[in-house]
This record gives sequence, C-alpha cells and structure tokens, in this order.
Amino acid sequence: MKLKTHAVKPRGRVAEARGIAPEGGVTHAKDPMFVTALARGLDILRCFTPARQDLGTSEIARITGLAQPTVWRLCRTLSLLGYLVPGRTPDRLRVGAGVLMLGHAAITRNGISGFALPLMRQVAEEFDTSVSLAERHGMSMVVVQRIEARNILRMNMHVGSALELGNSSLGWAYLAALDPASRTRTLQQLKEHAGTGWDKVRRDIDQAMDDYTHHGFVLNLGKSHRDINAIGVPVISPDGSRVMSLTSGGAKSTLSREKLVAKVAPALTTLAQTISPMLSQQDLAS
Repeated sequence: MKLKTHAVKPRGRVAEARGIAPEGGVTHAKDPMFVTALARGLDILRCFTPARQDLGTSEIARITGLAQPTVWRLCRTLSLLGYLVPGRTPDRLRVGAGVLMLGHAAITRNGISGFALPLMRQVAEEFDTSVSLAERHGMSMVVVQRIEARNILRMNMHVGSALELGNSSLGWAYLAALDPASRTRTLQQLKEHAGTGWDKVRRDIDQAMDDYTHHGFVLNLGKSHRDINAIGVPVISPDGSRVMSLTSGGAKSTLSREKLVAKVAPALTTLAQTISPMLSQQDLAS
C-alpha cells in the first residue's frame, strides 16, 4: 500500500474528544494509565462511518487532526492486525472483519439487545413506530438495538448509529436519569462540545428535563428532524449505576403528540422497566 506522507497541521479535535470520559468521569489527560497511541488508533477507527466507508490517510489525518506520518504508522499497524483492509483503490482503506467482531461483542456482551428485541418489536408494531435502544459513548448515544414497523417513514438509522447526546430524545432521556452531580459534569462537557450552538442545545435540554420531571418521559417534536416526532425514556439499572435509553418515533403525520403521550409513553415506560434488570453490574460482568 503506497501512500503519500505529508504533514497535516493538527486541529485538536482528537485531543478534545479524548478529554471527555465516556461516562462523564475525569479527563483522560489526568490519568497516568492513559495510553495515547492506543487512543489514537481507536480515533482512526472511529473515522469510518456508514457515510465514510472508504478513506485515504490524508482524509483520516484531516478528520483526526493527527500528523500524516503518525496516521500512516497507525494505519499500517491496524492493517496488519486485520482492523483495516484495502479500500476501492490501493491508497484507500476501510474497516475489516476485526472491527465487526468487536462491534458484535459489544452489542451482545450482556444479552440485553437480544432480550429487548422482541419486546421492542411489540411496541413498534402496535403503534407503527420505530423503537431504538442506545447507550452513551462520549458526546453521542450509540444505537445497540433497533426495530421499525413495516409501514413507517424510513430513517437512515441502524444499529451502530450515533445520535448527539444534546440533540436527541435518546440523549435527553439519558441526561434526565443522571444524578445531579453527574448531570452537571456532563452538561459542562456538552457546553464545551457545542460551542456557539450551546444556547439552543441548553434550551432543548431544559425543556426535556421539565417534561421528564412532570411526565416521566421526554418529547422530541420535530426538533432533531422536522418530520419526526419521538418520545424517550431512560433505562436505569436496579442499583442506579447504569443508564441506557429508549426512544420511539415516527412521522408527524401519523404520530401526534397526543398519541405519543397517551399510548406510546406508557408502553415504552413499561418496556424500560422490563429490561432494566438486565443492566445490573452482575449481568454486565457475566
């Protein structure tokens, strides 16, 4: 694989992303056990998405902010290990089977995805909606299970899709279930991440928190997608140590606010309560 090597000025995006602990803990820069080389390799793998399946090293350097020679060495290592394979041309790359194996292990690690799927399908088919289950990763909520009713408006969303923590019913439901100290830390991270867009993000989060306080769920009425209405509820482990979230949504034309509140919300809340025992620390470790 013959690749050009020329310097690309780091943009700081990777360092900023690594400064945010997945569950809102201390920044990695303060952790003496943090391995920068490993983090950079994972940063490269995260460059590949359904919209960016095939990348050259120059594109990877631009996305990550890493220097081109560093990108080349890391890509070479990942290629030798089977996590990256040649793309459409010799100077491009795509993810290999090794990444798929890791993803499958993550999704099935505690059986919650398989356990939840038939219950999610019941809700989706009864109300002609989609139902997604997600967990937090950094400033995103990553979908680990999803089902859609046959006749609904299709979205470009699937297992592995990442939605913004501060701009989705999945994210708002997650935030609503955090203890005050954890929520404060996470909101500060979101503020730094959102930059100039923080004011709108904060207004939407405040509205969602108010919805959750009064009703036990959050509403997303055309905010993330102008044609989609959705509702979200947290899935909280029995000891309160783990939080995931569920969302159910569909086209505005067929899924009104009234239907969401009166029919979908009770079903989704029951679903969350049913699968929450699967989030216990003991189950996660097994």
